[in-house]
Amino acid sequence: MKKIFTILLGLSIGSAAFAQDGAGSLHVFNDDSYHSLNLHYTLFTINPFICGDGYQALGPNIPLPPGVKTTYVTFLKSSSFASTPHPYPIDNYWYNSTVVPATSISDAVASKQRWAYMKFELRDPNNPGLMNPTLGGSVGFYQNCMSSIPNYITGTSTLNGVNYAFKAEAVTFGGDLWINVW
Repeated sequence: MKKIFTILLGLSIGSAAFAQDGAGSLHVFNDDSYHSLNLHYTLFTINPFICGDGYQALGPNIPLPPGVKTTYVTFLKSSSFASTPHPYPIDNYWYNSTVVPATSISDAVASKQRWAYMKFELRDPNNPGLMNPTLGGSVGFYQNCMSSIPNYITGTSTLNGVNYAFKAEAVTFGGDLWINVW
């Protein structure tokens, strides 16, 4: 009986976990603990029903420190002018072939569009300078729309004699979108 219960519980959790529609929140986690690198990133949206009409966020101005996770629900709830200001806000302007002030973002972007991918770069605040190659890239979701944006990448770089390596993965779980960089 115990085995049957365990199997049924596993199947029900698995079904819920993989019933994805991407309508949930985006969680970004800077899981770097070895080099203590800051995560600088830009978020992009998409309308997955037409595989387009997306916007690029021009921020946040505050990099995500190592060991910190942040969550973005919608643009309206992810800004410094939200009713509860976001600690890593996406403010000011968005871009979609033209720069759009935050006050002019359409409702489709501000409260309904899906997060599509994140373009990022890891930087070492204790070892300033530009890494070559850049320690970053893009990871995302909706592979049917954006097959050129992978959901998993790795990379290495060197700066001033220090070697760096990273991994980044975008996954969906329980309807939420997760990007983990380590």
